[in-house]
Amino acid sequence: GRMAIGQDKLRVTPLQMAMVAEAVANNGMLVKPHLTRKIVDSDGRTVDSLGRSTMGRVMKTSTAQAVNQMMQHVTRNGTAAGAGLQTLGVPVAGKTGTAEIGEGNNTAWFIAFAPANNPRVVVAVTIAKTPEQGAAVAAPIARDVMRYLLNHPTP
Repeated sequence: GRMAIGQDKLRVTPLQMAMVAEAVANNGMLVKPHLTRKIVDSDGRTVDSLGRSTMGRVMKTSTAQAVNQMMQHVTRNGTAAGAGLQTLGVPVAGKTGTAEIGEGNNTAWFIAFAPANNPRVVVAVTIAKTPEQGAAVAAPIARDVMRYLLNHPTP
């Protein structure tokens, strides 16, 4: 049978969904999220730099690579094909979701990373209380955020 990801009583935060996408992007390694890259003093000198730390392997490399390929298919020919992700000029891996809370009341989401084969950005977009589906409302927002991040890399 098929498994629906994102249906019904999905109890995850956007950060957790971003971590799912990032684990796939990192070939199965879960990276510890943090809000700070570095600490600078009043003169702009770096006082401390926070490195990237992993929390462990959450899936086999081969599994992550297979999911990556499936997520690329979603943006090329699948549910998010109409979201214009190909306009980013790099392959994008993504997954739509629509948790149906009630009649015409969905939680729509989209997780993605790009470039799919050498990821630099991961995005999770969640829209509550919408009659729309994730591909229709969340994927275009993710596209615009990724376009900005890919064109304005952080130092």
